[in-house]
Amino acid sequence: MIEKYNHLSIEKKWQNYWEKNNIFYTNLNTNKKKYYVLDMFPYPSGSGLHVGHPEGYTATDIIARMKKMQGYEVLHPIGFDAFGLPAEQYAIKTGNSPAKFTEKNIINFRIQLKKLAFAFDWKKEVNTTDRNYFKITQIIFARLYKNGLAELKEIEVNWSPSLNTVLANEEIILNKEGKRVAERDDLPVYKKKMQQWVLKITKYADRLFKGLDKLNWPESVKNLQKNWIYLKDHNNNFTDKLHLKDWIFARQRYWGEPFPIIHFENGEIYLIPEEEYPIKLPEIKNYHFSQDGKPALSHAKNWINVEINGKKGIRDLNTMPQWAGSCWYYIAYLLKQDNGTYLDIDSNKAKELIDKWLPVDLYIGGQEHAVLHLLYARFWHLFLYDLKITSIEEPFIRLFNQGMILGPDGQKMSKSKGNVINPDQIIEKYGADTLRLYLMFMGPLDEKKAWSDKSINGIYNWLQRVYRLFIVEGNLKIVENPNYQLKINFNKLLDKIEKDFTNLKFNTAISQMMIFINFLYKEREITKKITLSFLQILSCYAPHIAEEIAFLKEKKIINFFTKSWPKKYTIEEKRGNRIYIVQINGKFRGKILEINDLDIRDDGKLREYLNRNFKKYLQNKINYRLKIIKDKIILIEF
Repeated sequence: MIEKYNHLSIEKKWQNYWEKNNIFYTNLNTNKKKYYVLDMFPYPSGSGLHVGHPEGYTATDIIARMKKMQGYEVLHPIGFDAFGLPAEQYAIKTGNSPAKFTEKNIINFRIQLKKLAFAFDWKKEVNTTDRNYFKITQIIFARLYKNGLAELKEIEVNWSPSLNTVLANEEIILNKEGKRVAERDDLPVYKKKMQQWVLKITKYADRLFKGLDKLNWPESVKNLQKNWIYLKDHNNNFTDKLHLKDWIFARQRYWGEPFPIIHFENGEIYLIPEEEYPIKLPEIKNYHFSQDGKPALSHAKNWINVEINGKKGIRDLNTMPQWAGSCWYYIAYLLKQDNGTYLDIDSNKAKELIDKWLPVDLYIGGQEHAVLHLLYARFWHLFLYDLKITSIEEPFIRLFNQGMILGPDGQKMSKSKGNVINPDQIIEKYGADTLRLYLMFMGPLDEKKAWSDKSINGIYNWLQRVYRLFIVEGNLKIVENPNYQLKINFNKLLDKIEKDFTNLKFNTAISQMMIFINFLYKEREITKKITLSFLQILSCYAPHIAEEIAFLKEKKIINFFTKSWPKKYTIEEKRGNRIYIVQINGKFRGKILEINDLDIRDDGKLREYLNRNFKKYLQNKINYRLKIIKDKIILIEF
């Protein structure tokens, strides 16, 4: 057998098998207990995945795999938050369509994600720029408008000349000089009066504030949201003074969801009926502002100018902010059909699935979304709750923030610093299993961690060591029944894994796996059951190598993802290590230490031990009377 694991050929082999056989399919209509684990879906940038993405995705993937093995029907979906400024800026620079640029980036992201073997059901992939998707985004806006929660107002806004758009308060930061700048590009932002769409999030302020107490979220995130809603006084108590402002919802961009709104010449605002949705973006060639300062959509004259029942008007020239699509995407995964369409959000089937699968059981992502996305999504969700589209009040019951991965120099990764780690290059050199395992071994999931080439090489070598242990002839003897020590060490491993997985302490779980492998190298024997159980645990981190070892050992595909979670051995409690005094015919004749392979309570084994070790005192007698007193004294009489 090959003594070295070849990740390049083996990983591709298993990825093809999983995809061809639809192994990661989720049955939303199952009768099993459900577990919904969610990642913050990525913006498909031109630069592709960075190592921060697979850090969070590997953590959720480990949990998804364990829960699946524990008998849950697991939903672990992925999609793309694909409207956004970078694609717009690309279009302005090149004159090329942001739609084609975005689609190309999504294809690249999909390839990269599949290389990492995440257990995503790709049939449930969502894309916020898909017309079937933003049809529902537009419907939700229409309902907000009908319910008096969306309004066109003349207000003072944050205007970014460099980005040519309005920004929400939450998108503004203070630079080192204390000046207000756009978080996106660190360039100045100015106050300016404009007519803008706003969503009245302030009407939900109390409910957004109080609802936080029901959630299993980091206290730091809860406090950030509470402070954003109501500021504390000098005694550190929350006041009734509202800090939260209504959400400025319009952007002067092309690449976003069009508003389903027409402005008639007489000043009347007309909401386009929902049956005419989606309202699609027109194709244009010029993505710059017009000469009279109007957004890029103003160039699409045929699209803008409309006439309804003899009334002339123009379509709204703004688009929705990128936050719109991400406000309900966790619901979109439940509505997505295999043919690419979505269930009607008002249908009984949609309500049944939403109420069955929500809330999300575990949501992992960066803390940079603590206020913006999480607050906006909770607002929209409460509105959908009020519409009785769902009977679940909060969307995300447990939130966990992953820590940032820094460059090898301990600094935030950036192209200008030359310290960016490319996942594709790591996978090519070490394999996806090594990358997944290393990302979890770097340190606690919620802490900042610096990349180390030396450390990832150590993980690669450890996986090779695991491979050799199981594959090289003579390393491990397969026995029918495990000895006491093997059972104890396996149970200790499984206990630690289950506890650490639940608490998302993946680094210490790996340490326990390393301890177990060291034990096996000394023990040199194992059972078939413990072999497969260890490989099943390993498959949560490193699915390719685990399946390959199992295939080589068993001469068949095991497919750990669909197997039941390992069970511990029942070990009869030992009274071991007690010292017994031996009295023969009333005289002290020695002591016995009860050890693992001698059970004092087993009459036959005890007599065998006494006959062998107290031969001269027993005078070849066999049928002697044997009595144990108070677990301290062994009395022999003849």
